[in-house]
Amino acid sequence: MKNPAGSRILQADIIAGLVIVACSVWLFTETRDMPPMSALLPVVMLCAMALMGIILIGRTFLKPDLRSDRAVFVAPRRFFLVVFAIGAYALGVATLGFYTSTTLMVPSVAWCFGYRKPFGLALATVIFVGGIALIFLVLMNQDLPTEFFAS
Repeated sequence: MKNPAGSRILQADIIAGLVIVACSVWLFTETRDMPPMSALLPVVMLCAMALMGIILIGRTFLKPDLRSDRAVFVAPRRFFLVVFAIGAYALGVATLGFYTSTTLMVPSVAWCFGYRKPFGLALATVIFVGGIALIFLVLMNQDLPTEFFAS
């Protein structure tokens, strides 16, 4: 027996998948003017996002009896928190700089989603930001958006 609420959630998953794919394609076109090495990470991430959007759409057709607790919109508050965090992070990178925004967002988002161990938050932040710095500054010799205090 089909659940009418579940079918509404599946329709929402299709819409979410289409929005993810459309945004990924649009943002992909914005990487054309970037130097090849600088565009590498955004292009790979956007391709992965588009693939995940396609998988989200595909699974609704391949498994129409999908349980509603596995759908994207089963927890709308969390979904909109993720959307807000992405927007705040993008704004932060543009105004504060990459490292400052990332150092603030990694523990903040983890805290909002329930992880409450300060040592773990600090360690994850140091490893993530340090890893990004190692990859981009040392290995690829690429600058990321400058910090607000360095401009």
